Amino acid sequence: IFRSSKCQWCQGPNPAIVHEVSERERRSTVSDLVVRQINFEVDQAKFIWNPANPSFSVLMNQITFFVVGFEKYMCRAMRDAEAHITDPAVMEEAVAFRKQEAIHAQKHMRHARALIAQYPALQGVLDKVLASYDDVYNAHPLEYHLAYAGGLEAIFTPFFKMILDHRAALFEEGDAQVASLFVWHFCEEIEHRSSAYDVYNHVVGSHWYRIRKTGAFQKHTRDLFDMIKGEFESLVKDVPDNAYSDNPFARIPLWAQLRSAVGVLASQFPWHDSVNQPLPDYYAEWLGHWQSGADVSQIVGKPQHLVLSD
Repeated sequence: IFRSSKCQWCQGPNPAIVHEVSERERRSTVSDLVVRQINFEVDQAKFIWNPANPSFSVLMNQITFFVVGFEKYMCRAMRDAEAHITDPAVMEEAVAFRKQEAIHAQKHMRHARALIAQYPALQGVLDKVLASYDDVYNAHPLEYHLAYAGGLEAIFTPFFKMILDHRAALFEEGDAQVASLFVWHFCEEIEHRSSAYDVYNHVVGSHWYRIRKTGAFQKHTRDLFDMIKGEFESLVKDVPDNAYSDNPFARIPLWAQLRSAVGVLASQFPWHDSVNQPLPDYYAEWLGHWQSGADVSQIVGKPQHLVLSD
């Protein structure tokens, strides 16, 4: 996998990376992650699956194409990191985290395939995302990939909290199968909010290395999102005029958007505590629905046939 046969990650932890995390961050707890298989019937999903908010539909479609590549990249990093994990509790967390992320990739791949079936040229967009992550993996050592995973996963909690806190404004008029896919995914991101961070701290341990690499992984992420949206604009033209120009979060109060932005910034600080973060109230509500056996594949949104008939 790594370009150099002398790569220190093939032999053991990189001695250039100094372990400087606290004992609190080295905690050994049994993983409470649950690996769920939920069937989302998204094969008939429209590109604009929420006609009431076309720009939010586009953003979530961008996330779908991004997620397929990113989750596969993280699974690869976690699998390679397992050879360097010495704490059984961290190992249990890493394996459960990897399994959750693999299912995320699988479910979003199904959604992407549905969109590609309608617009075959979108296959090229997915291929570009996958190739980009292959290039990143081949260009950098394991500590970089774990920093990328831990840093980006830390951003998700404040960002997805904003979305889940305002799910009614964003999802209720959309295809329930697609909307519920995203809600499930975002809730599981909240659930494993500290997993990638804990693996990074155990295997690498340097706050400063992660911070030094933050700009690089954030630029890579932004570039991919920009590429995906640009390709969508070029290839998918039968959409409302405002689908590519409107603010997808226009229905969310400005104060909530600012709070999320502050949380995203704070998530990259060296003293960030990935566990004790403000969580959306809906996270516990969604878990309660799932634990009670409710059908969470259509937990938010409109019945699919109503959206398809619009």
